[in-house]
Amino acid sequence: MLSTRAVVIPLTILASIAVGAVLSLLRPVLLPFALAVFLSFLFKPVLIFCAKKKIPSTVGILFVVLIMAGVLFGLSMIVVSSVDAFIGALPRYADRLNALVAGATETTRLLAAELGMNPDELLFSDAISAGALTEFISSSIGSLFTLLGNAFLILLFLIFILAGSGDLSRKFAHAFADAQAERATVVIGNIDARVRQYMVTKTLVSLLTGATSAIILTIIGVDFALLWGFLTFLLNFIPNIGSLFGTVFPVTIALLQFDSPAQAIIALVLLVLSQNLIGNILEPKIMAFSLNLSPLLILVSLMFWGWLWGVMGMILAVPIMSTIKIICEQVESLKPIAIFMSGSVSVVRTR
Repeated sequence: MLSTRAVVIPLTILASIAVGAVLSLLRPVLLPFALAVFLSFLFKPVLIFCAKKKIPSTVGILFVVLIMAGVLFGLSMIVVSSVDAFIGALPRYADRLNALVAGATETTRLLAAELGMNPDELLFSDAISAGALTEFISSSIGSLFTLLGNAFLILLFLIFILAGSGDLSRKFAHAFADAQAERATVVIGNIDARVRQYMVTKTLVSLLTGATSAIILTIIGVDFALLWGFLTFLLNFIPNIGSLFGTVFPVTIALLQFDSPAQAIIALVLLVLSQNLIGNILEPKIMAFSLNLSPLLILVSLMFWGWLWGVMGMILAVPIMSTIKIICEQVESLKPIAIFMSGSVSVVRTR
């Protein structure tokens, strides 16, 4: 027993390192493929509707491609126009940021002098600069350009995934005995239904969150409201920290845009309030089941997929782990893994 464990543990570690290396090296292909897989769950109801109405699946796939092409074209226009406007407004933002830093530095120096501290050791200008802010925002927008640049590959994967989505059950029926094929078909159907339900619900909630944020920012008059709404939609797939960044970006721009901080404070309050109402009250009511993922697992998965695939990896981290957990719950031999992935043991039980 000890000798077996002595072999299995190092092999598991080596296998994990090898898998991580492969995922990192094949990122240009695997990331668009992973996005296409999750998009296929969103658009699967279109093919189901076509099948019920006896409409050829080719028509449904063409409809999906047209929708995706329109969405990607619209996003491209939003990102390009926002980048151009941001570059034009950059000098104004830089002047405003320097003025805020100068004011904060002067206030800190006066407070430090009253407390008997050395004011020269407390300079905000050493930690905050317009260049650092510009570089951070530019890198975030650059990730969007990378995603849009892979649009053709994502669409290609999506077409082939949707075209072959209805053949898996028939293949199991021909490949295995009747009992095994029936069991496999039931398991695959349950996995497909639960993953699709989660993805559709989460996407609708994220879409509502992003639209609400865009409307709030538009009413207040914050620059690039549509871009911040789209970023909020994407970042809402990242638990906890996603909504934080979805609030920090527009509030920071509002602070730099307006002479008075009142608009930034109003934007902060309204964004936090809307995100909490949608995320903590509305989402649990419309989500048909609880994923019950371990908080530690979520943190580790965010770190792992973020390290491998960047921001898009962090966005896909929870959907990927949720899919794995749903698969483990539906396969009898994998249910112990689902238990360890759960935040509450009482939710998942083995038979």
